[in-house]
Amino acid sequence: MQKRNHKLKYCKHKYVTAFAAIVLLVQGCGIFDTREPESPETVRSTYIPPTSADIVVDNLGFSIQEKNSENYSKCLSSVSFQYVPDSKSQLLYEQIFLNWNLLAEKHYLDNLISQTDQTSSSVLFLDNERFTQLSSDSATFQADYIFVFQHNNTSIPKSGNGNILLTIAADENSLFYIRKWEDFRQNDTDFTWSEFKAKFSN
Repeated sequence: MQKRNHKLKYCKHKYVTAFAAIVLLVQGCGIFDTREPESPETVRSTYIPPTSADIVVDNLGFSIQEKNSENYSKCLSSVSFQYVPDSKSQLLYEQIFLNWNLLAEKHYLDNLISQTDQTSSSVLFLDNERFTQLSSDSATFQADYIFVFQHNNTSIPKSGNGNILLTIAADENSLFYIRKWEDFRQNDTDFTWSEFKAKFSN
């Protein structure tokens, strides 16, 4: 699949091992700057019709940056969505992930957003991005990620990292959605996206 050449509106930086170094880098990007408070009725929404697999990844990033669980859910297949946590999280939170579905995805993000100040930063950093074309209407996307959410729960880390593998396919209307989402742990001590989902599932 050809490299994306349209501009992304959310910040993406080179993946680095030390999170402190990333914070220093992104400060220049302004994502941690205090923003003007928005009206409680105002929900920021950047959603592009997903006519290709790469747009789905863009929409996922926008939905996290904008704390928009509706747009986040619209990135996932409403017919055949499957989530596979990293192996350690699967063992630790077996009951939580036993029947994980689209509703569980929205529920965890709603919980996370409810514990986050409106002006606090949330962002998805991706690096080593690789698209593999499976067919004319499906592809896989793999990348290293850092998921940052400046929530208010002091007992849970505010960032997680790992490797993501998405299987993205088109529906009967030729619009693309994530059908399978696999999370992988890079180091045993890492806090992964799966753990974010488990911690905010209730």
